Amino acid sequence: MIAYYDTSVILKLYTWESESDRIQQMVVQEGSAILFTSLHLSECTSALMLKVFRGECSDFQSKRAIADIEEDLANLVLRRQAIDWEAAWQETRNFSLSHSASLGCRTLDSLHVACARQIQAQKFITGDKRQAALAKQAGMDVFLPI
Repeated sequence: MIAYYDTSVILKLYTWESESDRIQQMVVQEGSAILFTSLHLSECTSALMLKVFRGECSDFQSKRAIADIEEDLANLVLRRQAIDWEAAWQETRNFSLSHSASLGCRTLDSLHVACARQIQAQKFITGDKRQAALAKQAGMDVFLPI
């Protein structure tokens, strides 16, 4: 079964948060590489820099986490997944038109679900309830580990 991990879940593998141990155990049990898009990389980088800004981690810790992500990409722990961005943005817009008013989804929620559909994910793993509701509407099994 192809699984799509939202960035909020992936980040817990690279920074310590209260749910990090549970997420690490879940990923080990899944036993397969995490599919990783350029959206994930951009969001992880931004989130880690914001942690520095907010005083949640040091500059060294954030750069170490980014280096760990790059190492996991090189070692195929994270597997790069190409996205047809034009198609993903079109599906994002369609999700916004059909679901945002009823579910409260934001653009990035819809974009992640569109990316998951592009890679034909059957399972969507997220910490965001609105995103989870949209993924369920899009026909995926949803898992909220957070």
